[in-house]
Amino acid sequence: MRNLADFLLFSAVFIGLCAVALCWETNILLGLKPAHWSLYSFVFGATILQYNLHYFFKKQHAFPSERQDWSIRNRTTQKVLIGIGLVLIGISMFWLEPRHFIVLVVLAVLASLYSFPLLPLVRKPLKEYGLLKIVLLSLEWTLVTVWFPADQQGVDMTSYWLVFIRRFLYMFVLCLLFDLRDKELDAANGIRTLPVRFGTKATYQLADGLLVLFLVISLGQLFRTGNYPFFHAMLLSAALTRFVIQQTKKINNDYIYLAGIDGMMLVQAILVGLGTL
Repeated sequence: MRNLADFLLFSAVFIGLCAVALCWETNILLGLKPAHWSLYSFVFGATILQYNLHYFFKKQHAFPSERQDWSIRNRTTQKVLIGIGLVLIGISMFWLEPRHFIVLVVLAVLASLYSFPLLPLVRKPLKEYGLLKIVLLSLEWTLVTVWFPADQQGVDMTSYWLVFIRRFLYMFVLCLLFDLRDKELDAANGIRTLPVRFGTKATYQLADGLLVLFLVISLGQLFRTGNYPFFHAMLLSAALTRFVIQQTKKINNDYIYLAGIDGMMLVQAILVGLGTL
């Protein structure tokens, strides 16, 4: 069981499923039919491709982790996963709508700027600029899981933007927790993330404040639609996320973050899905 759990978490298969689940959740929240399978296939393939490429080429650092150790031991597995990701993306492209390619161009530009120093006069990738790092990462997740599946086609724009902003806030909270995990490493590399700038206590307080704002937006959506099951799903999602955040104060390993923090995306999608029953 431990080997299976390690594979699911460290191979990015689990977070790929989380990304697909959030896309499905967006369709439900906006009253859209489930997207064509190719969209979900693309999102899953792109996720496992990006994560495995990142960890395949990532330099080893002095702060050991279970994920780093797994990556070193499983180079062949990572190559296979990179190949699977490319195949899924390639197959999916034949069924995507032409308008989806606009989204893909935007996502490709953001991912490139995040990982590589491509801007004029900028010598570092944007992920090495603390605040830009978390904003870009949260925005990319929001674009993938809201803009890409909805594509602003035939949806109520007020509802769309409420879902978009709320998802951005939620992803910002989750990314903030990973910045907390990497605080020492980022500080050693001169990356001034919010935890490095303001400290651990202030960062946890910011996460709590953003979860409150997340609920305020959910309450506004409730007043607009009267959909209590979806509001209850968001309320329970925020409460469970807060609980897992509290656990990170006691437990500091890759499992609590990759299964617990990332897993909150999957939990939220399941709660929304249950709200339709």
